[in-house]
Amino acid sequence: MSARPAGGSLRSVRRDAGGEQSHGPVYTQVRNAILSGALRPKERITENQIAERFGLSRTPVREAFRRLEAEGLIVVVPQRGAFVSQPSLEDILEIYQIRTPLECMAARIAADAITDAQLDRLEELVEAERDRRDRRAPERSLRLHREFHAIIFACTRNRRLVSVLSEMQHQVHRVRVLWPSTVARLDETWREHATILAALRARDAAAAEVGMREHLERARASTLQGILPGSSGL
Repeated sequence: MSARPAGGSLRSVRRDAGGEQSHGPVYTQVRNAILSGALRPKERITENQIAERFGLSRTPVREAFRRLEAEGLIVVVPQRGAFVSQPSLEDILEIYQIRTPLECMAARIAADAITDAQLDRLEELVEAERDRRDRRAPERSLRLHREFHAIIFACTRNRRLVSVLSEMQHQVHRVRVLWPSTVARLDETWREHATILAALRARDAAAAEVGMREHLERARASTLQGILPGSSGL
């Protein structure tokens, strides 16, 4: 496995780790640094470096590494150390295998449970991105995209479901950071969001579920196309 020195990225962990405060748990900060792309795939990280960076003993760092390895975010190679993992096609397939049925269920529930205030916020997001089409900043658009989905998750009032779906969103965001070509369909994404919103406004659970399923199936196909060997963006 090839890897580049980790020092430069480790210095940026505190400011780039998804907005976490510097006093947050080391596990959370390193995890967010991986998900945000501040720590790159195949980059070597060591317990000593992290412990020194956060002014900690190696014990909490070792526990953080165990959790990150269990989540598949780092790979520990005997006699060589720990490296940030590289997402694979299998990872993407697994994410969408979990994400699609659960988000479709969330959309169906939301059609009955969503409030007028939540509908108005979804409308604001869709209109903002529609008006910004030729001036769209991918990072801002992706942030609003995550908010759009998070509002639908919240409508379920199911903390476990929200937790699982939020984690899937983080994993997908990591892929988009690593392969920028996967954001090429943002125009389509917001048109699909508008379709989902219309179904939610109509309180049409079946249409909301269908709209979400079509959206996620297209997103999955686009993501896979963007990371396949030989595609643009690699």
